[in-house]
Amino acid sequence: MEDVVDAASGLVVSRIRYPAGEYRHGPSGLLELRVVRAGSSYAEIDLGAGVRRVFTRPGDLLLSLPDSATSFVIADARELTVLRVEAGLAGRLLKEAGGTIADLAPAAERPVRDPMVAEICRRLENSARTEPIVREWMLGVTVAALLGMARAARDRSARPVLTAQRLDAVLAAIDAERDADTTVDRLASVAGLSRRAFATAFRETTGLPVHQFVLRRRVDRAITLLETSDLSLADVAHRTGFSHQAHMTRVFSRLRGVTPGQLRASRGRAH
Repeated sequence: MEDVVDAASGLVVSRIRYPAGEYRHGPSGLLELRVVRAGSSYAEIDLGAGVRRVFTRPGDLLLSLPDSATSFVIADARELTVLRVEAGLAGRLLKEAGGTIADLAPAAERPVRDPMVAEICRRLENSARTEPIVREWMLGVTVAALLGMARAARDRSARPVLTAQRLDAVLAAIDAERDADTTVDRLASVAGLSRRAFATAFRETTGLPVHQFVLRRRVDRAITLLETSDLSLADVAHRTGFSHQAHMTRVFSRLRGVTPGQLRASRGRAH
């Protein structure tokens, strides 16, 4: 059963229960947003960007664009709230938000989640007596939020990746450097990325900012030399890229809780 809200304005809101099964829809010419209300399980979903096997649950948002065919294969019954927005209305609201319908494509590749949008959709479903200008405002907030999600998804997919090969090259450069002033620019050049892209990708890959990682790497190398050689502390500092012995001692103490001299002394006692 469908509960239609103000079809004349370009917006139809429906509450629909779908039994388990397969559903295929050709391009509708409408911007359609489906909100899962009840039913959680895996489903094979094509929102216009290829079939994906995903786990959907209440609160998930499934967006399809006016020119996209969609298909759903669900093993269990689902209850959905479906917003159908005329392309002209959607385009106007998106233009006011600084975008276009085409800009929504990244948000139409897989289910997304936004509690605020899900709640607005729930309220739109029961807004038959609400003033049209208020419904349009609610819809405007919804499409603006979808535009933000789409842009975030686009930025994530476009973000440079620090591949294993690139990371190995960067680690080799860090280990080969004898300069205490090894820079992010220098390592970014080795990785073949811009400074900003490299810093972001490096942190996502290693869990640490570049500078902190370099210091930890130098401390690890210093430990190896302290345990396997009789080099002086000053020589160890020089060979591992610290500006001087005192610098190594400060960093070493902060990261390891002991000084290089204490570590070497403990090695001596162990023998």
